[in-house]
Amino acid sequence: MRNEFLLKDVDEVFSFGAKGDMYDLYKVNFTVAKKLIGLMERLNRLEKENKIIIIMRGFSFRDRSNSFSLADHEYFKKSELNKFFIVGQKGADYLREQEQEKQQLYTHNMQSRNRLAEEINNLYEEANRILREKQGEEVNGQIDPKFSITTPEVSLSQLQYNKLFLTAFLHNVGRRWSGKPSSPLLSATYGKEKKETAKRFATNARGQGPRNNGFIILGYIPIDNSGFEKLTNDLNRELEDLGVLWYEDKHTEVMLLDGIMPHRIIGLFEIDRDSNETFILNPWLREMFLKNRKFYYKRGVEIDQTRFDEYARELGYEAYVREFDGERHNRMFEEENYHSVVAFG
Repeated sequence: MRNEFLLKDVDEVFSFGAKGDMYDLYKVNFTVAKKLIGLMERLNRLEKENKIIIIMRGFSFRDRSNSFSLADHEYFKKSELNKFFIVGQKGADYLREQEQEKQQLYTHNMQSRNRLAEEINNLYEEANRILREKQGEEVNGQIDPKFSITTPEVSLSQLQYNKLFLTAFLHNVGRRWSGKPSSPLLSATYGKEKKETAKRFATNARGQGPRNNGFIILGYIPIDNSGFEKLTNDLNRELEDLGVLWYEDKHTEVMLLDGIMPHRIIGLFEIDRDSNETFILNPWLREMFLKNRKFYYKRGVEIDQTRFDEYARELGYEAYVREFDGERHNRMFEEENYHSVVAFG
């Protein structure tokens, strides 16, 4: 599907003023709509030139019993969109712990060989335990023991990669992984079927069609700034090199380390149970359109993040990540020092 056609089933395009605590959604004017289509055409060309990957992520609001919460869905739409477009969406590791005070981020021990060795061993054991449980026609083998070697001959950078790789595999496994509730990764989808895949996740569709309302994030990843994501297809190839046959990548998944950065979010689709669609344009992108500012894909959407900390806390985050010149650092709000985020490579 050409990316400008992602909007073909949209009934209306909405947006709102970028600044302020209160906002009302209203239909965009012809000029903004035309510029949005032009941007989508440009993003399509950039993807064909292998400069970006356009991604989508479906999500919905669930209560403690994992049932859809229409109240939370509507509250997000009416009261939190302004915060979302400034903060983005982060991996679960950045969220505030519900039952206890958060201790540390996944990056906390990345410079300590001893702690890395301990974490790698735990991840390695759990990964192979799950592989043993899942053995069958589509799953076979165990991760090579060399992956768990943490002796001094193994470089620190290799240990860091091994931890991230095992984390990515276990994230891909899903709820069988004990660490899933605090994973630093966020799943999205890409490719020709990305919208349909994201729609199924957003609406909890299981065979008989949509079960609830949901949202789909439309964003992108610059290829020349890659390294903070892992395609499941690449993961599967690496697993095969390690002697493991794993499930086919049916969802064309990309796992995003830390989450989706706000300056790379074009907007949100809202999908209801009857598959009706609207699109909510990133208000900061709308402002760029109205002021005739040029969009540079490497820089992304120009956002005033003066109130980032305040809004991130209100959205339930206990930590944040910053990106500058292709490097990332993260920290909890109460910490004094930043931790370097190690890329996949």
